[in-house]
Amino acid sequence: MKKLGVLLLALTLMGCARLSDFKEETRKSEDPFQETSEKKKSLTCTSSNEDQLVFEARGDQIYKMTQTFAMSFEDLGINEDLDPETIQNKINDSLDSMYKELAGVSVTGEMVDDHVQITVIIDYDACDDEELIEAGLLEEGEMESQYISLNETKKSYEAGGYTCTAD
Repeated sequence: MKKLGVLLLALTLMGCARLSDFKEETRKSEDPFQETSEKKKSLTCTSSNEDQLVFEARGDQIYKMTQTFAMSFEDLGINEDLDPETIQNKINDSLDSMYKELAGVSVTGEMVDDHVQITVIIDYDACDDEELIEAGLLEEGEMESQYISLNETKKSYEAGGYTCTAD
């Protein structure tokens, strides 16, 4: 009788383990970013002031980010009394001085009315993560992580007030 009780307990515990494994697999498959395939995905995150980030990924691994945001002339050290060509040259000089040394980073600025529309493109396949962290363009993540996770990025930006949609 005692052996039967131990056997039933063992079978019950094995059944629970399998059930919990099944539940874990179901949760993973419900998350579109968890797959490890090479399928290309895109995530667009927008803030209330119309800043926009577009992340491109293979599976969960982000390989490219394009960020578009506005900066005032004052933020870039530009006097509005200058002619448009001089302003555009000052914009380019200012941006070059900030980012030209970073491999895999491209920055452009375009005059739009009373501000400058800045576009930053980071090719994570071509850049050095340590340099990006030092430049403030990337937050240091978990040490075990070998790549930038699309899923974790989405969670982080949504927690920061951005609205994110997957394509």
